[in-house]
Amino acid sequence: MPDIECPECDRAIAMHELETRTVAKPEGFETSYRCPYCGADFEDVSDLL
Repeated sequence: MPDIECPECDRAIAMHELETRTVAKPEGFETSYRCPYCGADFEDVSDLL
């Protein structure tokens, strides 16, 4: 799997390094991701591949 480019610090992040947070909502689950280097939050990792 290719690395993800952080939109804030432009560092390459391996998928297993991403910090994830999943929240249950009435309409389904919502997952957000955080860069382990700079702490930037982002929603969709498919745009960053």
